[in-house]
Amino acid sequence: MFFPAWTLPERDRTAPARQPRKSTPVFIGDAVQPLGRDTLLLEIIRRDAQAEKDQS
Repeated sequence: MFFPAWTLPERDRTAPARQPRKSTPVFIGDAVQPLGRDTLLLEIIRRDAQAEKDQS
């Protein structure tokens, strides 16, 4: 039988579970599609960053 010399620390179960990040799919065309002053890709990245910041 094999017993490793190290063990994993026990997970803190009192902390709320972190929800997985839900982002929209990004297509190559989004990088060049104009949207106002910026591109669609930049708008998607900013929106995801703001949503993540709001959750913290």
